[in-house]
Amino acid sequence: MASGPGSFMGAWAALPLELIAGTILFAHGFPKIAHAGEFAERAMGGIPLFLAYLVIASEVGGGLLLLAGLLVRFSAFSHILVMGTAVVGVHWAAGLMGQGGFEFPLVLLGMALALTLLGPDPLSVDENLLGNLNRSRDTAFRRNGVDLREPLVKSAGMLLVLAGLTLIAGAALPPVRTYLGVPEGPAALVIAVIAGVASIVSGAALFAAKSWAYAPAFVVARLYLAASTLLLLYVKFALRGLVALLVSLAILASLRRARRGA
Repeated sequence: MASGPGSFMGAWAALPLELIAGTILFAHGFPKIAHAGEFAERAMGGIPLFLAYLVIASEVGGGLLLLAGLLVRFSAFSHILVMGTAVVGVHWAAGLMGQGGFEFPLVLLGMALALTLLGPDPLSVDENLLGNLNRSRDTAFRRNGVDLREPLVKSAGMLLVLAGLTLIAGAALPPVRTYLGVPEGPAALVIAVIAGVASIVSGAALFAAKSWAYAPAFVVARLYLAASTLLLLYVKFALRGLVALLVSLAILASLRRARRGA
């Protein structure tokens, strides 16, 4: 990533764009999964079912990728295609404003364009983990390694352990589950338990300065950030979501700061 104040601010500008656009796209796409046939019949006067599934995959999967900071440019580009089609092919005749206007998909199109240009944010999986896969084991790679003895890293590990215990308690105890906003149903409970165990294991290993722990701990923390954003924008859980979001950001910032050369 280029250096300088402008590039620094531009990189961080990608973070709110990823979180807000990812949440909106996921929220719009998720209900369509159960009604893909109806969506295919309504969209543009009728489209093939496989195209409807591609649109739904772009909204749901692409929204989750943006929230996770994973394959950000790929996801943003897919949304350019979807939202560009929505603006021109669906809403253009209704004009910019008013019933059926294209102002909303135009905003999402602009956000997708911005993310395609900006790339991933400094707390993304792309920037902190995938970038290292393309580096050889030379001086630059060693300079960008991670010092697991940093107090901030150990603090992040403890927070991950506590978050994991909270998730497992939420899966086991109905009052805690309701307070955390964990949905009812076996699938949601299984996901909560798996996420909780992954958080505890990666957090404990991080605290113990195990060399393999940084990557899974970072991924878990970023997924917490994604879930916290969804919780924050669900009005009933806004305050709890805000607290969880701030804790997730603190964990990610601590892990990033521990990277030498970051």
